[in-house]
Order: sequence, then C-alpha cells, then structure tokens
Amino acid sequence: MADTYSDNIRHVDSGGYLADNTAMVSRYPALSRLKIPHEIHHSNKLVKWLMRIAEAKPFLDEYLGTPQEIRLLRKAKVRAITYSNQIEGNPLGEDEVTAVLQGRRVAGTPKDIQEVQNYILALEYVEKLAHDERSIKVSDMCDIQRLLTDKTLIKSQCGRIRTIPVSIVNASTNVKIDDCPAPHALQDLLDDLWRWLEETKDMNPFSRAFAFHYIAVSIHPFADGNGRTMRLMQHLLLLRGGQKLARFVPSETAIMRTRNQYYFAIRQSRTLLRLDPILEYLAECFAISAENVVEEGRKLLRESAGKTPDARHRKILASAAKYETFSITDVVGWLPNIPRRTLERDLASLVRTRHLKAKGRLKARTYSLSSTDPHPKTVASRLRPSYNGKKSAPRS
Repeated sequence: MADTYSDNIRHVDSGGYLADNTAMVSRYPALSRLKIPHEIHHSNKLVKWLMRIAEAKPFLDEYLGTPQEIRLLRKAKVRAITYSNQIEGNPLGEDEVTAVLQGRRVAGTPKDIQEVQNYILALEYVEKLAHDERSIKVSDMCDIQRLLTDKTLIKSQCGRIRTIPVSIVNASTNVKIDDCPAPHALQDLLDDLWRWLEETKDMNPFSRAFAFHYIAVSIHPFADGNGRTMRLMQHLLLLRGGQKLARFVPSETAIMRTRNQYYFAIRQSRTLLRLDPILEYLAECFAISAENVVEEGRKLLRESAGKTPDARHRKILASAAKYETFSITDVVGWLPNIPRRTLERDLASLVRTRHLKAKGRLKARTYSLSSTDPHPKTVASRLRPSYNGKKSAPRS
C-alpha cells in the first residue's frame, strides 16, 4: 500500500525543521521506546490524496450558508454515527440511526441503541469543543470516551485512563492485531503525544490529524471506545485546523467499507515503524468520502434547480430575454415541474420589482422585460442573446 521505504529518509519533525531519525528518538522517549512511529513523511501517495482532498474543498466551502448545507450535514452526521459504530461491530444501519436521532423506537439490542445515543452526544460535544479557543487537553479526550461508553462500560473505566491490559482486535473477525502498552506506561506515552500535538501545530492539518489518530490508537489509553474516540479526535483536530469541510465528510463510511485494510494499515505501520501506510490509507478514505459528498452535492443542486424563488426568477428572466412578449403558458413550459400557481406568484413578484411589465387582463395577460429595469445587470440582461429583432413566444 505504501511506497518503498528507506531507513535513512529524512523527515520533517514537529519543530518544522529537517532532522534524522535519532534526533526524534530523544524528543519523544516513551513513543520511541515502545516503537510507536510518530514521524510524518509526505510520501508521493500521501501527497496525491491530500491534493484530491484540496480539490473537493472549494465546492464544499460554497455550501456553507446554502439551503443544501443542512441536508448534506444531516447525511454526514447520520453516516458518521452509523459507520464509526459499525467499524466496532454495531449492526444498526442509517435508517435505525436516523430513527434514534428523531426519537423514534427502533429494533435493536439495548447496548446497540445506547451506543448510537452515546455517539450523538459525543459528536455534539466535539462540535462544541471545536469552537473553544483553549488548547485541547487529555481531559477532553477522556470526556469524549466517557460519553461514548456511558452505560456500556463499567464506570471505573469510563472517562479514565485504563488500569487493565487490552489488545487491538479486529471487530469483524475477533483476531488480535496487536498488544497494547501496559497501564503503567500510559502516562508517559500521553505526555509524549500531547507534546507532539503541541509541536506539530504548523503541519498539514490532515496529516497531523491522521497521525494523531494512529498514534493514539496505538497507545490505546482506554479500556474500550478507543477507535471511536480517536476518530472523533481526528474530526476535532481537523475542525480546529480550520478544515470546515470535515463537517460534511464522514470518512468512517469508506473505512467501514474497507475495514480489513484499516487494520492491515495499522499492522503495516507498526511492522515498518513508519506512519506512511496508515496516513496514506486514512487520506485515501477521506478523499474518496469527500469526492462522494461533492457528487452528492452536485446532484442536490441539479434536483433543486428551479425550486427556489431566486432560481426560478433567474430562469424566467433568462428565457424572457429571448422574446418580445410571453404568457404564463410559456413560463409553465420553461419550468414544467413547478406548479402554475407558484409561477403566477413569481411573475407578480417580478412585475412588482419592475423586472417585467404586464399587459392585459389576468387570463390573457402578456409579459415583457421592463425597459426601466432597476437592476440593469440582472441575469436576464447578461444572458440576453444578441440578434436584430425580438420575437413573441410561440403559441401552442
């Protein structure tokens, strides 16, 4: 999955300068002692996926403040909750999660439903933390885990660094992937991780968030909920890094579809002692998810074309520019999927705003572009075709 690796490649360290491997060992002794890779190297494959994420960003940024934003955000929330839980073995799908969000009863075990309810609260908490100006603390990560595991884990292990040994296990196969650090080593590891987090503020926000995801999962600070907690921490770091598109992109969807590759990338990074495999994998999942959301957004735009008053007015004015006069029957032909009564109101509005002139009684009324249009740079005037003479709209 990753490029061919060389032991003497130089990396950008957390301080932003080039350093060799030995220089990094002393900066994060606990991570280095347990051979948890923490150096970010921007391989060609990683850069390729980061560029594809960047290409999706302008389109999604344009959605902020538009009517379609709410629909995309609602879908993203449902999918993030659904698939982050499914990665860990929860069987509830998007329909069931939507029902829980709406307060309706669903078929499922109490534990499965509780995990969905917990994730809803944890996601809301993360959104709140995203707007907090203070630095992220270990206690914030603990609070996220506490919300995720409420009523599904013994209280002594909720919201607290674990005091018991655990392993990383593939939820779909129950196969152990790796042993995790002993409880007595966790405090030093978390100290290293938070120092790393502070010293990587100037790095690419995606690389940094993906790297944190892996390092924290490798540390496995909690008795349960580590994967879900770190996916939410990744989300939080992206939002804190100014990447608003993260709210639209549930990369958990792509991770769930390729769950075995997720665990393989974790093993490969641990075996090679390099972040490249997991960074490339997580970047790929985010990029593919972002591209899917962009395509979905474009579909929503196509479906909504002509459904908002402004869009209908633009269409009417653009079509009217081709004719000297036209009637409501013509407008119905231009916008066949819109009710006639709605179009009559649109015409009345355009007459009131002096974009159009009306002539005749209601049933036989004709319309034309106003020569006293108060807004000469309207869509209609910009789109008016240049020909010698106008014609009346053809009568059916």
